Amino acid sequence: MAKSKSDISLNNLKAMLPQEGEPAEQEATLRALSSLSPEDRDLLAAVQESPFRLTTLEQFREFPANTEYFILEDNISKVEDVGWRYLAQHLDILLPPELLDAINPVPFGNHAMQEEQGCFTSKGYLTLSGDEWEHERPRERQTEKKPSIKERLEQSRKECANQSKARPHREKPAPER
Repeated sequence: MAKSKSDISLNNLKAMLPQEGEPAEQEATLRALSSLSPEDRDLLAAVQESPFRLTTLEQFREFPANTEYFILEDNISKVEDVGWRYLAQHLDILLPPELLDAINPVPFGNHAMQEEQGCFTSKGYLTLSGDEWEHERPRERQTEKKPSIKERLEQSRKECANQSKARPHREKPAPER
């Protein structure tokens, strides 16, 4: 990533936080964010300007471990730039300058923005990477795991086999004629 456009201060980080929770929780969140590099602070600022904005202290605390969840392209600042990038990624041939001059990149940029769910911020073009968000602690799982259908069928087969062994099979009498 290129050099940071601005240095986000600790006070700016504090101002981004939601005003909820205990002071100790706020402080722990601020400590977690203070370790961010200038580039990651810019990423956080971009995220907060976007529809992807973080809204809970837990999300802010988890952000340092999830910077790869977002992609900030600080060299892209308009739809045309997104369009040219899209064309470069999808064209398999090099076009001569006279053909490139005939291309309107805006429709390609609009298509890419819709496909990527991207948006522009004061820091650049922001998209989601497709990575999963990593939580501090795993979400609470059900304490008792429900067996799958396959496991239940297997269990039923075993129970039936055990019942067959426990009770000897009696021959049915032949039908009377």
